[in-house]
Amino acid sequence: MLRYVPAELIASVLGGSGIWPIIMGALVGAPAYLNGYAAVPLVDALLAQGMTQGAAMSFVIAGGVSCIPAAIAVWALVKPRVFAAYLGFAVTGAVIAGLLWQMVQT
Repeated sequence: MLRYVPAELIASVLGGSGIWPIIMGALVGAPAYLNGYAAVPLVDALLAQGMTQGAAMSFVIAGGVSCIPAAIAVWALVKPRVFAAYLGFAVTGAVIAGLLWQMVQT
């Protein structure tokens, strides 16, 4: 990952201050399939490239809750409005957790 994704891109999109990197972390992490084994080295590499701590937290939480396999399983069980609420709560909760984590880290 360090070889293929430029650090400047990660730092510009997921680095810096404010809420934007945290929201982007949740939006990028939402479709990602993050299990316990893949999340740690991936987030470690992103942090090394300039991702903020809050964006990393929102990335991990959004990826674990709303990854494509989990979303497909929920889609099969519920109505579209409930599914939309599921995704909305997942991303919103990830952003809130990222904001709280960023406040604790500073």
